[in-house]
Amino acid sequence: MHAIGGAPGDAGGKVEFTGVDPLLRSHFRIGACMAIPAMAAGVGAAAIWRERTGQGQDLTVDLRQAVWNTNPLIGMVHTKLQAAGLIPASDPIPASLTSWKPKVNGLMVQAPVGLGNPLSFQAFETRDGRFINLTGIYPHLMDRILNVLKTPPDQAAIRAAVKKWDGQELEDTLAANNGVAALHRTRAEWLAHPQGEYLAGLPLIEIVKVGDAPPRPFSPDPERPLSGKRVISCTHVIAGTTAARTLAEYGANVLHIARDQSFEHEAMVIDVNVGMRSAWVNLRDPEQSRHFATLLPDADVFIEGFRGRSMERLGFGVEEVARQRPGIVYLSVRGYGWDGPWGDRAAFDMEGVSTTGFTLTEGGGTGVPRFPPTLVMNDYITGYIGAAGILAALRRQAQEGGSWHVRVNLARAAMWFQDLGHFPGIDFDASRPEHRMTPPDTMTRQTPYGRVERLVPQVRLSKTPGRWRDPLVTVRGSDLPTWEG
Repeated sequence: MHAIGGAPGDAGGKVEFTGVDPLLRSHFRIGACMAIPAMAAGVGAAAIWRERTGQGQDLTVDLRQAVWNTNPLIGMVHTKLQAAGLIPASDPIPASLTSWKPKVNGLMVQAPVGLGNPLSFQAFETRDGRFINLTGIYPHLMDRILNVLKTPPDQAAIRAAVKKWDGQELEDTLAANNGVAALHRTRAEWLAHPQGEYLAGLPLIEIVKVGDAPPRPFSPDPERPLSGKRVISCTHVIAGTTAARTLAEYGANVLHIARDQSFEHEAMVIDVNVGMRSAWVNLRDPEQSRHFATLLPDADVFIEGFRGRSMERLGFGVEEVARQRPGIVYLSVRGYGWDGPWGDRAAFDMEGVSTTGFTLTEGGGTGVPRFPPTLVMNDYITGYIGAAGILAALRRQAQEGGSWHVRVNLARAAMWFQDLGHFPGIDFDASRPEHRMTPPDTMTRQTPYGRVERLVPQVRLSKTPGRWRDPLVTVRGSDLPTWEG
């Protein structure tokens, strides 16, 4: 928090963490990796509340609960792994993750593309003994990989095809064909890589002044910390929308812009598009683009999560938005950073942990990479990191003015996880209460999708507890692209 101009004391009360890593069979501090960014965002919201009302408050987060937020679908995944005999039913630590699953009308949410995907969270060995991650979580991405490999969507066939390539050659070829992939590298390899070297010189959260504007002090007597703040979220799952969801949790009015004619996983929409309205907009259409621009003068925050300079090409890059809305706080979420040789390269959660050394360390020195027991690691966490940056920039804008660009990325987040240190082994005494995972606290609300059961906000604020508007989630694109009220 100090790096972004804040401190735990800004909340005006106690800031407390309970539970202790390790909590899962991992070499990394998964509980802390999630809880610290979530708490940073919580303190940012509490600090704004204090500035608006003079009231301080206490904040708490339990690492044993926070782990669930790293991947809310992990119970579904582990249930399937346990049924396949890949997780011993006698091991209470991974078995604890099967105790809860998100539900709609009492049934497990539907996630067929993720759970049945032959590429998901697999390390594929190349001809020269390297390992590569291939991401085909969306149909068009799967097609690009299969076209390069010239193979059907069968895992055994894919493994055989990958063995015909050297690792670096395959990574480069897939990138040239807009495929999403990354070699599993050691941390030393990554830090010697031009993009790793570039990111190592940057903070976890970049906050850059990009224009002049008068301060917009927070109005007094709000109902919630972010009451009156309007947010445009041009994002797809997961990280950017998690940042928007976090602002909604603290009272912001969030309008999500769904990309025209794009596919999205329903399970992800139900989880991350919470607390916001959602509208279809085709920014390539001149008329729709002009209408979208009319939303900017009333926005306080703009969030985007598309590769490279995609938003600039659509006419809504940071400089143009700051010109149209002086004083904006603009968050960009990237795979590998805003600049550098890979600044234009696409990445998902899996690439972030694969290429930075995380998965080979998780493999325990065997030379074979291993994904964390939560599988997804930095998507949601990077969203909270981005939200913390936005809240810090909003405070800065209110005090000194200016337009601000907040930049976060998945690879830098994965580097930070490793900065927190790691355990030499994955065995620990799970009988001790502080190390024992607890069933998650959940909520159930009626939505257009049915009765949705999901996790509650993980950080507890004593005076302004996080909550989301009704309906909890709307059908993607079912709202008009206008501000309420």
